[in-house]
Amino acid sequence: MRRGRAAVVAVLASALLAPAAKAAGPTPPLTALGQARAALRGLPNETGAYGKLGAATAASLWVDPSDAVAPPDGRAVFYDTRRALLDLEPQVASSTPSPSVTRAEALILAADRRLAENVIHEAAGGTGLLVRAEGMILSGDRWAATALVNYAAEQYGAAWTDAFRALLPLVATPATNVPPAALATAAENALAENRISLASVHPLRNQPPLTHAGEPEVVLVAPDGCAGCALESWGVVAALSQFGTFADLNLSQSATTQRPIVRGFTFRSAAYGSPLVTFVIAAPSTHVPHPLPFVDVASKYADVGSPASPSVAGNLPWRQLAGSLGRPKTAAGQALDGTAELLTAEICEATGGAPAAVCGAAAVKDYQDRLPPATP
Repeated sequence: MRRGRAAVVAVLASALLAPAAKAAGPTPPLTALGQARAALRGLPNETGAYGKLGAATAASLWVDPSDAVAPPDGRAVFYDTRRALLDLEPQVASSTPSPSVTRAEALILAADRRLAENVIHEAAGGTGLLVRAEGMILSGDRWAATALVNYAAEQYGAAWTDAFRALLPLVATPATNVPPAALATAAENALAENRISLASVHPLRNQPPLTHAGEPEVVLVAPDGCAGCALESWGVVAALSQFGTFADLNLSQSATTQRPIVRGFTFRSAAYGSPLVTFVIAAPSTHVPHPLPFVDVASKYADVGSPASPSVAGNLPWRQLAGSLGRPKTAAGQALDGTAELLTAEICEATGGAPAAVCGAAAVKDYQDRLPPATP
């Protein structure tokens, strides 16, 4: 083994690959990448890796110092760190590598590994994909001890992706199956504690019904980067799941350059089926009011802006938000379930009260009674 690689392996063995329980305050991945970039600043022939680490640490890719944004966008971190490792390889593999370059490589590997570990930890109890993710961490560790550390970064990136796949059903399943009693109680609590504002609801009078194949149509305009849209996505999923079934939902979050950051769902690749209502995702246009999200319910109601404050869900993990849907006493649960029940009440107006098991619920009728009249 060459001296440069031996130095990296020594660093990895002593600190970077140590069990989490023995690590005293492990450096967050974003911080580690920043330290790696600082170590390369001013060194000759390292402008390529320095620039790639700059791309990997862009603010738009990070929710906080410990977590990159969800796939697919977060994959850019692993793509750029791997390219930086390839740029550093000739220097590290030389007989007299710069200590700064050696340290930078070790920090990059540590950051990639910890990113994957953080999502694996959040997805604890997930599917077999989680087992595969853990195996890829071990595979990455083996590559880290060889002359091909860029393969280690590739394995850590694959582990991160699989961990997110394992996390998704742990979030989507509770969101699409909120217990009716918890949903109703949280929605009523939301009204009592002013978590929900019906000022966002506007009746659309004298409009032809918006339908598709005879079914009322719900149109959502909610770009992924909008905090209110991320909050609304929970209500949309919970409400529409009472009338049909979602497939291919994915996790997302609002823009990381604005606060608060709200985790939610993206509908970019989602499908929805229902015998009662059609759901459509639309792009913003000049006909849509500036405040977002915007929901058109069969041209009977237009919801302009979020009915709840995004701050109640700001910076909370996906699983905590998913768990709050069944906890009526929490502020997040009330905001998310209240948003869902408001949309449910509007859809029930459009479907003529079908299905009765949903639209006949006392909480739904309470919300319906509070809606502004949608007829002249």
